[in-house]
Amino acid sequence: MPIFEYKCQSCGQEFSKLVFNSSEEIKCPECGATDVKKKLSAFSSSFGDTSSTPSCGTGSGFT
Repeated sequence: MPIFEYKCQSCGQEFSKLVFNSSEEIKCPECGATDVKKKLSAFSSSFGDTSSTPSCGTGSGFT
C-alpha cells in the first residue's frame, strides 16, 4: 500500500495519501475537490542516481 503525493488543481493544496486501491477516488483534504494530480516523488525520480544519495551501509550501491 504505497503513499502517493498529490496536488489539488482547484486550490493548490499539496498532500500525501495512503492508497489502498488503485481505483480509489482521491479527494483534496482542504477543499474536497477530486481534480488532483499525482506528483512525482523524489525517490522515484532519483532512483538510478546514487551519487548524491546517502546510503545505509558500506556497499557501493548500484553497479
